[in-house]
Amino acid sequence: MSAIDNLIRASLKNKLEWIPYEEITEINSSQVDNVYCAIRKHKRYDKVEETMIMLLCLGSSKECTSTLVSEFAKIYSLPTDKYNNNDSQFRRYEKWLEYRNRLIEGFTKHNDNYYMVADRKFYSYYSRYGFCSACGILRCSPVWCICGHKQLSNEWTSNNKKIDEFIKKSQLQTNTANQAYLEWIPSDCIDGWGHKYGVYLRGLFIGDRDATVTLIPLEITDETDDLYYDKVTIKYEYILLLSCLDKY
Repeated sequence: MSAIDNLIRASLKNKLEWIPYEEITEINSSQVDNVYCAIRKHKRYDKVEETMIMLLCLGSSKECTSTLVSEFAKIYSLPTDKYNNNDSQFRRYEKWLEYRNRLIEGFTKHNDNYYMVADRKFYSYYSRYGFCSACGILRCSPVWCICGHKQLSNEWTSNNKKIDEFIKKSQLQTNTANQAYLEWIPSDCIDGWGHKYGVYLRGLFIGDRDATVTLIPLEITDETDDLYYDKVTIKYEYILLLSCLDKY
């Protein structure tokens, strides 16, 4: 498929590749249309590695025209370096996009259908951030799109109404994409649960490095009253303010 081949060649910095379909097994449907979960078995350094992946169906050979592939590349910001943005209004986007698109491994074909192949962690971007209603691209933020449109993602939940409201309040208060805000982070993004310190937050902030964080338990039960949430709100709004002052 020349249009996909051209996209792979244009995305050399992302190290996209053509992936033999024979390497892919255990394919199952997901909760997102045209997205499937699978396992990739491939040889690396004389060993066979198994990685959890997702497949996104682009369409058949007839459907995958140059126009469709071009629109797909725009939605997923490929090649990544083309969409690097040094605009002072969104300085963080370049690193976010770099990490997100490093999860995209390449493309494959099966029964005349073409698929994007990505690390399974890429799947969480659909629910955590979603697509921008203004320009249509897959976002890297739960609040802001690179086009400047502000739109809160409603797909996530902590399963605690008070915590959800607190997080969204911090997001609503931002006037630019560079202001700090809180975000719900799925537990599968966190490593080192057995340690009091040195817990790792995988790939949410910096391209090649993960962030080391401390987890602070909240004392929440079914009987927790509103006064407790007020104390948490005051404490973490103060921390958020410090984050804004220190970040740049």
